[in-house]
Amino acid sequence: MKKIKKIQKHMLVAFLFVFFIASFANASDLTSTNFIIRDPIIGTGGDYGTSTNFKMFSSGNTLFSGVNSSSSFIGHYGFLYYPYVTVGALTATPVSAQVDLSWAASAAGQGWSVSGYNTGKASVSGGPYTYTSVGDVTSYSYTQLAPGEYCFVVQTLDSLGYVIGTSNEDCATISPVITFDLDTGVADGETSSPYSVALGTITTTDTRVSGTTDSINMIIAEADTNATGGVVVTVRNTNGANGLVSTSVTADDIDSADGAMADGTENYGLCVITVGLSGFSRASPYEETNAIQGLTSTSENILNSSSSPVYNAHAEISVNAAISNITTAHSDYTDTITFIATSTF
Repeated sequence: MKKIKKIQKHMLVAFLFVFFIASFANASDLTSTNFIIRDPIIGTGGDYGTSTNFKMFSSGNTLFSGVNSSSSFIGHYGFLYYPYVTVGALTATPVSAQVDLSWAASAAGQGWSVSGYNTGKASVSGGPYTYTSVGDVTSYSYTQLAPGEYCFVVQTLDSLGYVIGTSNEDCATISPVITFDLDTGVADGETSSPYSVALGTITTTDTRVSGTTDSINMIIAEADTNATGGVVVTVRNTNGANGLVSTSVTADDIDSADGAMADGTENYGLCVITVGLSGFSRASPYEETNAIQGLTSTSENILNSSSSPVYNAHAEISVNAAISNITTAHSDYTDTITFIATSTF
């Protein structure tokens, strides 16, 4: 009788144990849009915790380690299974009015892959940053920057376009910049101001009874500046009203004066033509289309830009001379024209 009671007692304990386990460890299905696995394991179920900035999901129904993905999601399974990314170092190099960024390619694994990068620019260290998607490259340039300090970071993106890493911050200072270039038939300009154009050998010939008109030179003026006040260009010549000076016969100088060019009427000066005028506006009296303005030895305003940074400003300047048919032709006329570009920072 005692033996039977003992057996009954053991059976009761076993039943209670099974009942207890069944109450707290249920088999769970694994499902997706296309398949279902019925009761694969007995697990502890799942839960999630939240805060203002994140939500964390947890599960105890893990079968194996690995990664499953589709166009809309990616799942990581397994204990102690962590994706990783190694972010490349960023370098910001100021060059004139731009900053060149370069960085080492990021490396990712365990379910993450690198698809591209965002570059971030801020006016103060630490941001906030304004981001630009630059694709799967390791360099990018910010151009046409006003004077000041800029700070940069690079974000690494995974295959779904999510940020999985951020580089170090690197800052660069842009200084006030102005470049001025004159391209002429005599010589190529350099990025300097003032810039003088020596007209060199000028030949006038008598080919018409009424006289001749000689086009001496076409000057292309170009300017870039990150100055908030833009740029102003002035012009002056060496000989003043004497204009083109003949070194052999002083009486044959071609005076510089305002007025239209005409055969048989001596004149020498320049005008700003409208073709190619971009970023600049013509200053008075040079705004008169194709009207020749006499040069002086005192600097005169010839070109203005808008009162803001200007890039690729372009103007075409025609320097012309006309000689009378009663003037002896020479090949030794000289003059030097000086252009000065000034920016307001």
